[in-house]
Amino acid sequence: MLIIGASGFAYESLEVLLANNYTDSPIYFFDNISETIDPYLIENYLVIQSFDELNLQLPTFEFILGIGNPKHREMMYKLLTSRYNGVPYNLISKNASIGVIGNELKQGLNIMTSTIITSNCYIGNGVLINLNVTIGHNCIIHDFVEICPGVNISGNCEIGEKSFIGTGAVIIPNVKIGQGAIIAAGSVVIKDIPSFTMYAGNPAVFKKNTAE
Repeated sequence: MLIIGASGFAYESLEVLLANNYTDSPIYFFDNISETIDPYLIENYLVIQSFDELNLQLPTFEFILGIGNPKHREMMYKLLTSRYNGVPYNLISKNASIGVIGNELKQGLNIMTSTIITSNCYIGNGVLINLNVTIGHNCIIHDFVEICPGVNISGNCEIGEKSFIGTGAVIIPNVKIGQGAIIAAGSVVIKDIPSFTMYAGNPAVFKKNTAE
């Protein structure tokens, strides 16, 4: 098992993996960005530091996206699956609650501790749903969305690809958030949000356009 990243959220991903009693294969980290890093983390876990080393160590492997940022998650997901024989792994905390009626979960997900997903929801590839998030019925969460801790998404909402929902935001029912949108922490979203915009406040109002 390869955890992408070697710091904050990668550690949280490891915590969930261990709490789930994962024993299928040895666990490694991957970090080809940091200029200086210990070769082993927490004394036990080898850090692979280049793609050449990855090819030598793990010709085939499952991986967890232990990094934030929707664009970075998409980039690594697509690179590892297309060029390095990586298979995306769904990291789902045993303490998350996911309904049994009508939910469809795709690949490469992080669903962290105390998250609740009710029924008839679609969760796309590479989505990160962090701690204590609630997602109501009949929601659609498109690929590589990042949902920060404590977010409450009501029923019949749609969140566009690579959007970012900040900590503690609230989205009322029947709202559609466009692709690449940013919802600031603590915002209350009461209307549809256009693609590639940033909204903040209670109620959330337009702040700026964001780069596509």
